[in-house]
Amino acid sequence: MTNLLEKALITGFGIFILTIFLSMINPFVMEISKFNDNINIDIAKYDDFFFEVDTGIKFIIENRNATYIKSIEYPNNLNITLTDFYCKYEYVIGNEKYYKIIEYVKPFIDRSYINLPANNYILRISNIFDFIEVQFN
Repeated sequence: MTNLLEKALITGFGIFILTIFLSMINPFVMEISKFNDNINIDIAKYDDFFFEVDTGIKFIIENRNATYIKSIEYPNNLNITLTDFYCKYEYVIGNEKYYKIIEYVKPFIDRSYINLPANNYILRISNIFDFIEVQFN
């Protein structure tokens, strides 16, 4: 009988300790969850931005005499380098740096956008002397 009582007390004490541990760790789990949600939101913003710029560049490649103008939200921590046939994006999510390089069939006017503040800009893409010009105003 004492053996059964010992097992019940040990099980009860284990459940008590586990409850205390989970109540102490719960706020940290919530913070980690919020951090992951913020990362997912940042990734979605970058993807939307890349898609909009890519769409504009492809539009100008297909329509040489047109000008692509659109209001666009420029995300945080994004650097863009346009050179030769490449558009290079360098961005930070969390504490890690990521790169995305897209190659096009027409060359760009060499330009870099470094440390632009996150804001709404007018994206203007045009064709000048068979070169693609990308501007954020």
